[in-house]
Amino acid sequence: MTMPRIAIIGLGVVGRTLADVLVRKVKGAAVVGFDPAKSAKSGKAKRARTLREALKGASHIFLCVPSHLQGQGVDGPGWRRLAGQIRKFAEKDAILVVKSTLVPGDADKLRQFSGLPVVVCPEFMSEGTAEQDILSPHRILVGGPDKAAVDSVVRIYRRWVPARKIVRMDAWSAQLAKLLANAMLAQRVSSINSMTSLCEKSGGDVRAVAHAVGLDPRIGPYFLSASPGFGGSCFEKDLRLLCQLAKALGQTEVAAYWQSVLEMNNAHIRQVARVISKAAGHGGRVAVFGLAFKGGVKDLRSSPSLRVADILKTAGHPVAAYDPQVFRAKGVKVRRSP
Repeated sequence: MTMPRIAIIGLGVVGRTLADVLVRKVKGAAVVGFDPAKSAKSGKAKRARTLREALKGASHIFLCVPSHLQGQGVDGPGWRRLAGQIRKFAEKDAILVVKSTLVPGDADKLRQFSGLPVVVCPEFMSEGTAEQDILSPHRILVGGPDKAAVDSVVRIYRRWVPARKIVRMDAWSAQLAKLLANAMLAQRVSSINSMTSLCEKSGGDVRAVAHAVGLDPRIGPYFLSASPGFGGSCFEKDLRLLCQLAKALGQTEVAAYWQSVLEMNNAHIRQVARVISKAAGHGGRVAVFGLAFKGGVKDLRSSPSLRVADILKTAGHPVAAYDPQVFRAKGVKVRRSP
């Protein structure tokens, strides 16, 4: 195999971590990263100053940019502009590898806009364990109509991923699998959280319930910890995208099914805030320990803790918060020390 030159476009958690793994595992490959955000870190990859510089000579272009769907997908101006720049500056035999979450079906539009073969290779990783998730994945999905392009991407991943974990499929199926995986994980969180109110009314212990249910090998123990709700950059976004897709395809019952998971999460967050408000008493001061959407990360996106804090503030409670990794949060006084 000729050593590839790999361009990583977008150096967020996915792009930066993937670039680091590629540098380590694909020996001899040139890995170049580009991100228009000056604050983005390039990790172990060489940092390009411009998109044109990053694309020059690249055999594979990994797109790790934010989805920015807003109901438009690749038809939106951001993706149109990026595709046009790729068409202008990329090598004619380059392969586009899409790690970003797009509307299923948009891979073909991206191929038309960019003029390059497109391979869908969704990333299944979590913040806080991103590198380990990429190094030891449960599976790698590689989807697209161009067999040579798919095979080329598979050869890159085979540098560290066993063949049995690599699944070739069509682009639509790969994108749907990504959405469904996150939707089902979110569903599990909402399922166990739905038991908390029943346990509070009946006297049951939700932790004991979760443990007992998780012992069933058909279910397993993962994502069965009761919590204030799910958050982060993926679950809610992917659930909304799945609902949007179902509606566009005329499947209103499917859309309503997944919408109910979102509604359950929102209802649970409000219930958590009500319980805290009642315990604190009228105007009682509330301390929030942990602001990120989950422990061990700095990400505040769709954080249940922040939503609970906002509800409490609206209800008249002074709120102070502490998080060892997050020192600023809009509308909430954040302390550096407990």
